[in-house]
Amino acid sequence: MTPASSVSRASESLDIFTRRSQPKVEIELTGQKPRLVNSYTTGDQIEGVATITVEHDTRFDEVDIVLQGTSRAIVERTVCPGRTGSQQMFLKLRQPIDYSDYPTPRLLEPGREYRFPFTFTVPEQLLPQVCRHDTTHDHVHRAHTMLPPTLGDPMLSGNGKTLLDDMAPEMSQVAYVIQVSVLKRSSTDQSQIKPLANIGKKVRIIPRVEEEPPINVAGHAFYCTRKEKSVKRGFLRGKLGRMVMSSAQPGPIQLLPPGCEASDTVSTVATVQLRFDPLGDEQPPLLGSMVSKLRSSTFFSANPWEDFPCQSGNLPFSQVGQGLFTESVPLSTMSVQSAQWKKHSLRSEGSRCDSFHSSSSDDSTGPSEAFSGDTYYTATIVIPVTLPKHKAFVPTFHSCLIARTYALDLSLTWHTPGANVLTPTISLRLPIQITTQSKSGGLIKSSLGVVVTQEELDQFFQPRLVSPPTDVVNVDLAPPEYTEMSVVPVPQTVQST
Repeated sequence: MTPASSVSRASESLDIFTRRSQPKVEIELTGQKPRLVNSYTTGDQIEGVATITVEHDTRFDEVDIVLQGTSRAIVERTVCPGRTGSQQMFLKLRQPIDYSDYPTPRLLEPGREYRFPFTFTVPEQLLPQVCRHDTTHDHVHRAHTMLPPTLGDPMLSGNGKTLLDDMAPEMSQVAYVIQVSVLKRSSTDQSQIKPLANIGKKVRIIPRVEEEPPINVAGHAFYCTRKEKSVKRGFLRGKLGRMVMSSAQPGPIQLLPPGCEASDTVSTVATVQLRFDPLGDEQPPLLGSMVSKLRSSTFFSANPWEDFPCQSGNLPFSQVGQGLFTESVPLSTMSVQSAQWKKHSLRSEGSRCDSFHSSSSDDSTGPSEAFSGDTYYTATIVIPVTLPKHKAFVPTFHSCLIARTYALDLSLTWHTPGANVLTPTISLRLPIQITTQSKSGGLIKSSLGVVVTQEELDQFFQPRLVSPPTDVVNVDLAPPEYTEMSVVPVPQTVQST
């Protein structure tokens, strides 16, 4: 046997012995069902037990049980090849363990189970110190200190029963994990603590999100709440008039909190106002169909967002260390041929109405730019907005590194005699919010009775990318008064349900 082979076999034997000697840790959550991920919302209690067993006598010093939330963003660079990214631990709740709960001496014996119960309450918001970077105004800081929902993990998406796509790219992820570590101090340096075992269990958190004020879309390049278009007689023929389509931001779509059975379909409605200004005595065109789509936009950045991200179209996000992933989900296609047009005459309605309809600048259903006649027509269409069940939707949120917004795309078609080549279409894009309802009984705001800390965690996520980023920046947003514990990293496993 060569010396090299002897060293190799000795190393393999040592690895097997080391793996066998590690304590075995299992995390059991209250209400856990086989092959399902537990879901929680604001005020919910995450309860469970960490069970530790060993195969031989094992000395230790303490057991660390924490609930931690982490976000990660990776951006492809366009100027020079490679990736850049950041990760931030925005939440860390530690379960206090009384000294009487530990065995005396601190020795784990084979043939026994050591059970350590834990209870965490999902907080209403994060500590203000979590967001310490510059922001354009206080509303951004407030949004960054709200709990973001679980995002970007296909094992956690869905309604708790089936796996669904939450329309997030691989480059962005928000995760919550209950991590249990068995720790032992170094015999040579008491300040050094190393984990003998380290295991985590993922949980899905969809926090309660309230409705925010409507977005000011004035001068916004992405949203469009009013549009007008010429109505032609046919291909290469004259015009009949102008069609005006407008709508205000619809009410929010309210998701039910996790664990609640849906009694009704989650939905809202959008009200569209139509106006037709004829050139002469022409009748309004026959309306065709209304197509609605929901556009999901996921923003992620290697550097913290200083303002609410939006799609301006001026500069590609990848050139400034930022990324954007959009996906459109078809909602419905409904016939609107039965919509009733109402005829109006400025002369018969009086001078006051004449002045209002011709000069009011903030009336969304006001006249078209070329209107100079006396007669016009109006119609109203109410469009139900219902979320499909084959996708997972998270509430609208903005965090330091990742944000999710939604827009409602509406496209209307009409028919005119002789226009059989192309179907005329007019479209709007409206901002829309997705919120989360609170559970009955109100929000729990009692004292948690736990120690809150925050620290960066290296190698926390298992990358979902083919290759790791070449330049990763850790966003150090830990408040200065938080205590830090130096831990030698060991391979971490995450329990699957």
